[in-house]
Amino acid sequence: MKQTYFCPLDHFGSLSLTGQDANKFLQGQITCNVNIVTQSMGQAGAYCTPKGNAIANFDLVAHGDTLLLHMPSTMVSAVQKAMAKYIVFSKAQLTDTSNDWCRLAVWGDGAAACMQDAFGSVPEKRLAIVQNEHSLVWSNNANNNEFIVYCHPDAKANVTAILEQKASLAEVHPWEASQINQGLVYITPEISDSYVPQMLNLQETGAIDFKKGCYTGQEIVARMQYLGKLKRHLFIGQVTTSLALEVGQQINASKRKNVGRITSLASTGANTYSFTAVINRTEAQEDQLHLHEQEEATIALSPLPYTIDPQVFERITL
Repeated sequence: MKQTYFCPLDHFGSLSLTGQDANKFLQGQITCNVNIVTQSMGQAGAYCTPKGNAIANFDLVAHGDTLLLHMPSTMVSAVQKAMAKYIVFSKAQLTDTSNDWCRLAVWGDGAAACMQDAFGSVPEKRLAIVQNEHSLVWSNNANNNEFIVYCHPDAKANVTAILEQKASLAEVHPWEASQINQGLVYITPEISDSYVPQMLNLQETGAIDFKKGCYTGQEIVARMQYLGKLKRHLFIGQVTTSLALEVGQQINASKRKNVGRITSLASTGANTYSFTAVINRTEAQEDQLHLHEQEEATIALSPLPYTIDPQVFERITL
């Protein structure tokens, strides 16, 4: 039985930046360091409002002389519109290239072998990239058993045929559940402009460079990091409910209402879901949680796979 899987990522899209000022422009807009992005190494990042709220987050990779921002397709237009206000002053072009690429997720025991067969090489660490003229692939996790593949539409049939030799076509839900279990989240319109990046744990998943200098919202993001006032952040949970779970859905505690909101979800079986949610830290640690107006839908929280620096909650002077 094959333990390797692939699925289309049709709900994702991309923005492309080209031109002689593309790197300089983007460096002043987003949370990660664009200057260290190469054709062999990408970065996770986020784009914020001047008030520091995250509009969107993404994987930033380079293909040839083009910078690609990989994000949910529902966010592409909003990010393009927001950045368009400023790019007019730069020698750079911002283009929605969602339809120029086909996107696939590949995961499981034999995922690296699939990449070797399809691309002749394997990205060896998270966000490391292997690419050719018509496609690129990057590693999605440190264990190197998850990959995101971009290929031009005319190359999709060939790439898919290679994957099918060692992997089984699957639904997208297991992939989404894996992302949740890693404490990863991509912002969608339901939660856009709702949280500073630290509330989504983006400082722990490599999406913020605190040494790179100024960018939109940088002062607020830095203040949150260095003054130690974070009261809520991303948690991983599971719940059983007879009603469809939705992003943005409210979470209550037994002693207080509206202590959190669902930020991403994946169906894991009949009426069962894994999810991420931004929840008040106190209630998450000390109270019983349930879905709004569904007291029987109790929530079980799982440990995060990474450690959050405790000083972001309360700055301790040493």
